[in-house]
Amino acid sequence: MKNRSIIRSEINSYYRAKVISWLASHVKDKRDVPEDFPTHLYLGAPTKDEEVLANKEAFLSFCNEWNHPLPAGHIEFLDKTYDDIGTIKVPIHLVFDTPDELATWAGHLVEFHSAVHCLDLIAQEIPELIDSALNVIDALANLAWIDFERVVAVAKWFCEHREGECLVRQIPIRGVDTRWFEVHCHLLLDFLRDYLELNPYRKDLLQLGLVPPPALVRMVVYDEELRSRVGGLRLFATSIDELETLNLRPDRVVFVDNLPTAVALPDIKGTLAVITPLNHIRNTCEISWIANSHCQYLGSIDMKSFAILHNLRLYLPNIESVLMDEQTLLSNQDLWTNDDVSSLDSSPVALNQAETHLYRCLVDGIYGHRVRLDLERLPLALIATALETSSGSYIGQGIDPADIVGALPANIMMASDEINEQPLNAFSSVHTTVTKAPAPTKPANVDANAAAKVNKVEEEQPVQQQAVAGAQG
Repeated sequence: MKNRSIIRSEINSYYRAKVISWLASHVKDKRDVPEDFPTHLYLGAPTKDEEVLANKEAFLSFCNEWNHPLPAGHIEFLDKTYDDIGTIKVPIHLVFDTPDELATWAGHLVEFHSAVHCLDLIAQEIPELIDSALNVIDALANLAWIDFERVVAVAKWFCEHREGECLVRQIPIRGVDTRWFEVHCHLLLDFLRDYLELNPYRKDLLQLGLVPPPALVRMVVYDEELRSRVGGLRLFATSIDELETLNLRPDRVVFVDNLPTAVALPDIKGTLAVITPLNHIRNTCEISWIANSHCQYLGSIDMKSFAILHNLRLYLPNIESVLMDEQTLLSNQDLWTNDDVSSLDSSPVALNQAETHLYRCLVDGIYGHRVRLDLERLPLALIATALETSSGSYIGQGIDPADIVGALPANIMMASDEINEQPLNAFSSVHTTVTKAPAPTKPANVDANAAAKVNKVEEEQPVQQQAVAGAQG
């Protein structure tokens, strides 16, 4: 014996199994009521008198529940007489004459009406997509109506312009822009996939004939003669297609990850910098005048930069790395930071022996946990020297801490000679020793008690040693 809660669960399952066929019947056969209506759902009434007598209270409760008003549909009763109960109306079937009545019980009436409304518009505007619409009707019916109208308009436009290539902004439909496509692209592709015979494994809009905005490559030109070929510009950006036509033919092209660093560098004869285009490395490397130049890569010392170097070397086999070595890392320990971003599943293979060694040391934490040396933290003079620039002046050149040793208190000095004598390798520690200078001579006019106090303080001050975190195995 099924109560209303049980029957509602069954109706919900029945609705989901049948709703697409009802919608197809409505939109294709123009039937307001599908042929499988009226629908009778058996309520589980006992068929034997012995069962009724054995569960008399439950049976009476069952009959009473189904005699109350219903949200939709009606009950078929059967009058039966029992010795201990008398004559009673026994509910046999819950009957639905239309899909609306059944959808009401299932709790999907609004959804069903929305689906019908959507299919009516699609049948009017793009009837060839009715079958595709039935496949994605749940998603279509759950859209805001204005977005559904836009989906229909965009689908119709693509069906009529299958061979044309255009940008998203060139689609002449109000309210359709790049952001709208980002939100609705998956539904649009599923809607059009069968009719336009799209690749089921592709999820991009390019298969619809859309073209992305041109990828821009930023460049810094360090040579005056090269700048004259681009209107005197030192920093500019252009598309990859236009980049090929420039045909600058420099002696050297340096790929640099950091724009502020690239812009800050002084002029360098025959050289220009390309700000590494991470999403278009292959296309950039295939520019003929870049591929035929002496190419270098100037990046940070971290796992991500070695992965970029790997990608560059796949298309420029002879590209060299600059300042991405162990000596640079270990001699700039005060500039280290933590690498909280890089997470690579596999090791780059297009690295030389020294680069691979340094990469593995970073991964294995030989120098410390997630150590990195950011390119932007390196002194500009060091970078310019590595690039063999002839200029000796740098705007905004920083101050080396060694230059301010003279400004320290008289009783502290840096034992730089001891530092220079220390070997720099992956398993050595670099130490900076701080020693106490000889006690200064006391002025003659200082009384003996004051001098004694000064001497006592100086004797109690310990000699400190500061260890700079070196490379530890």
